[in-house]
Amino acid sequence: MLKFPIKLNNLSLESITLIQVAIATIISLLFQFLIPYWWQPLDTFQHGVRQHGDEGVNIVIFTISQWYFSLSIAWLIYHDNPYLNNFLVYSLAPLGIIVSYEFFFIFLFYDYIHLIPLLLSIYLIWKKKETLRQKFAPFIILLNTIWLFSVYFLKLAYYGEDLSVFIRNYLVYLFLWIGLSFLFRNKKT
Repeated sequence: MLKFPIKLNNLSLESITLIQVAIATIISLLFQFLIPYWWQPLDTFQHGVRQHGDEGVNIVIFTISQWYFSLSIAWLIYHDNPYLNNFLVYSLAPLGIIVSYEFFFIFLFYDYIHLIPLLLSIYLIWKKKETLRQKFAPFIILLNTIWLFSVYFLKLAYYGEDLSVFIRNYLVYLFLWIGLSFLFRNKKT
């Protein structure tokens, strides 16, 4: 864990969560406004160098992958936050599919935006399973569903995909999210 002037263990879980979300927000804002769009490995690999604001380009801050990445970095300051851990573990479904596609079909091996949170979700299941609860699944699935469909229909992200492909992908994610939740059942609190 990183060292801070304030001992995080002395703060409430809600305060720690707000700090972690604030850190993730700063990271996401940096990727939206300061870091060039070509730092998005998958998009750059598929479409070449593009800029923020180009036609057909996702608005980075609205992509769920960016938030998985940003929250994964914020996770480094406190590893036992069940809210953050439960949200991040569900990145396994979409990011597992994306990284598998990158590795086995387009041979893209350096997509840190997708790879870091994917590896963290695997770590959470392996080493932090005691912080994961099935009771969080409906809320996380609902949040992810609202997020994905909102940004798609508002043309903020993912709208470059055909609607039928988008819905098919979502249904696969939904099935995997529900299945994943059963790894964390029979937990108290």
